[in-house]
Amino acid sequence: REATNCYVYDPHQWLNQGCVAVDEDGDSLGQPLNDNGGGVYALDWDPINRHIRTFVFTPHNKVPQNLVDTIRTAGGPDEERVAPDPGQWGLPYGYFPIGEATNCPASHFRNMRLVFNLAFCGSVSGNRYNMDCPKQAKKYKTCNDWIKADPIELEEAYWKIRGVYVYEREWVSRWV
Repeated sequence: REATNCYVYDPHQWLNQGCVAVDEDGDSLGQPLNDNGGGVYALDWDPINRHIRTFVFTPHNKVPQNLVDTIRTAGGPDEERVAPDPGQWGLPYGYFPIGEATNCPASHFRNMRLVFNLAFCGSVSGNRYNMDCPKQAKKYKTCNDWIKADPIELEEAYWKIRGVYVYEREWVSRWV
């Protein structure tokens, strides 16, 4: 079932379900992403406008010019750097309201870390195994059973990272 609340401990959802973004084109993950030569992922955490937005651009020729310029000038002198402007990037892949009047207070977002994770059978993916992997679910009772028995099927599951760029505003305590 779809989440109605992004809080991962909502008692009416699976543990750590949160909100799931679904790609209508189907090319932002797995083999289709690899076939496109990868892509660019971006996350916009904006406590002023009270949202978190995620963006996926694949293939690389779909990356908006502002983001291309931002990445290209990242290591240059301050006066030549282009600032990221997610307002120019089009419709986000995922949108999560945070702050007052939401079920997700901005105070939940502190001491953030970047994590790259291929959790094939984590609490979200493990709960969705029967829905997302119906062919495998017929043969293997659990996601973990499938991973142990058929590792060849996961050969295309990897990260190849060209760069990681972090931009942040000057922090103001009244934002949260």
